[in-house]
Amino acid sequence: MLKFFHAAKAIGTGLLLSALWLPTAQAGDMQQLYLVRHAEKADLSKDPTLSVCGEAQANALATLLQDVNLPLLYHSGFQRTQQTAAANLKAGRQLQQYDAKDLPALAAQLRKTTTNALVVGHSNTTPQLATLLSQLAAPALQESDYGRIYQLTRAGEEWSLQILQLPIPAICQR
Repeated sequence: MLKFFHAAKAIGTGLLLSALWLPTAQAGDMQQLYLVRHAEKADLSKDPTLSVCGEAQANALATLLQDVNLPLLYHSGFQRTQQTAAANLKAGRQLQQYDAKDLPALAAQLRKTTTNALVVGHSNTTPQLATLLSQLAAPALQESDYGRIYQLTRAGEEWSLQILQLPIPAICQR
């Protein structure tokens, strides 16, 4: 377990370091997209809020992405995605809802611009959107997977995909 924590911490630190690098790397048509599944939900109802652990996960994501130029924070129409995205809200950032049933439209919208963005989705839509955007195979998410970050980088028409994992907040370690 300790090895996993150090590996996750190293990955989180790597994400933070790359995030700090991004503002200086915005030359031309480079774009950074961070696609994540919503944080842990409180229950199994149709539209649950985040659990206490989920709130800690959303705040950990916000801490890691605090220095990244992310003017747009997309979320689907569910409370858990909006709360996860809202944890990343600060001056210069705005929330924008998208239709999770029309991922091709969101992918087309994201491709039309070089604006960086965070997209908060679901276990089924997040990998699907990553694949739609990049044409690269994105690993599937299980219902129990939280904190996985699909970092897409576009330079011109070339996409790269990096999979990162948020460190597990202490409150979530059961």
